[in-house]
Amino acid sequence: MAIKRECNYCGTTVEIEKLSRDTDYLCPVCKSLVYRRGQPFQHVFFLSITSLLLFFWMLNAPLLSVKILNIERTITFANGIGYLIETEYYLTALILSLTVIVIPYAMLILRIAVMVSVRLKALSPATFKMLNFYKVLHEWNMAEVYLVGILIAIIKLRSLAEVTVGNGTLIFLLFIVTFYISVEWFNPNDVYLFCGDFHCKNREELLFYREVEDET
Repeated sequence: MAIKRECNYCGTTVEIEKLSRDTDYLCPVCKSLVYRRGQPFQHVFFLSITSLLLFFWMLNAPLLSVKILNIERTITFANGIGYLIETEYYLTALILSLTVIVIPYAMLILRIAVMVSVRLKALSPATFKMLNFYKVLHEWNMAEVYLVGILIAIIKLRSLAEVTVGNGTLIFLLFIVTFYISVEWFNPNDVYLFCGDFHCKNREELLFYREVEDET
């Protein structure tokens, strides 16, 4: 089934008849990238599940252990956000919660839900609403910034206290790697190609929804 995509730079509408996973489709006018197909859905699904498991594991895993004199404090995501709230850094706590916890978690759940719909061949208009929400969340995802913050904290605190890196930091690093690979592998527009399968439920409604979405 042919798909139509509009170039983000010059506005030219490009019609792609046959899709290949190893081909980048360029605009014939300005030569910018118009479409690149993602990895197979099953690969994205299993990597998303792995990221989700790492996500739950990292929440209460110790990131850092800081010892100053005889006082030792272990820092995790959960008690770190709690400490920010206790010290009335409400905005910082909110931003941290959204960018590191809420948005990545929502993206994983939405992606897995879409993959299940594809696997069951049960796409519905709700599936594409989830895709739209996924695209919005993608623009606000900044989980890797917190990892940079941890590394800076380690460097700064080593001259003032005894700092021990916990296994939570490694788990968080693994989560960041698997999460961003799955983000790169997943192309939401690939789901539209699945509408060409006659086993999809409400196929005519899905195709209509796709046409309306392409116009907006």
